[in-house]
Amino acid sequence: MPLIASERRVVYLKRKKSGCCPRCGRKKKKSDKFSYCEDCREFYRSYNQQISKTVNKQRKAKYKERKKNKQCPRCGKKLNKTYKKIICPVCLEKQYNYN
Repeated sequence: MPLIASERRVVYLKRKKSGCCPRCGRKKKKSDKFSYCEDCREFYRSYNQQISKTVNKQRKAKYKERKKNKQCPRCGKKLNKTYKKIICPVCLEKQYNYN
């Protein structure tokens, strides 16, 4: 695949239109309902699982650190010592409106 984004897009569209896997260029079966071949789909699945594990670890560490420092775990705003809840009033209001 080319390094420039616009060239990669052209190659992607050309491969997809011709019925090939956009990532590796291998021919796919006509009965396949996915754009990518099984090998490329497996690659993306494992890559996404690996990335999500590291992101989740980072999020949990940040949550624990903020909670320990008496900050809102979502936005990081410092909470008053008399405030009893974990999440700040602004984030709580957003959550109530969302639900």
